[in-house]
Amino acid sequence: MIIFAEVLRVVASVLLIFSSAFYLRHLGKTKKKRKLSTLELTMYIIMQIAYVLFAISVWMSVFIT
Repeated sequence: MIIFAEVLRVVASVLLIFSSAFYLRHLGKTKKKRKLSTLELTMYIIMQIAYVLFAISVWMSVFIT
């Protein structure tokens, strides 16, 4: 049962990463066409920070453990 929960967590994480990547790409294209609203700009910055933190955590899990 614990393995099933871990698999579900990994699948959910992957889906969240892919969906935010597509939204980040959409915001990047929108930014080229027009100025982003305050909410869009906030989401754009937060997602970029989240990807950097995710990359650091993956790097740490690969090289430290």
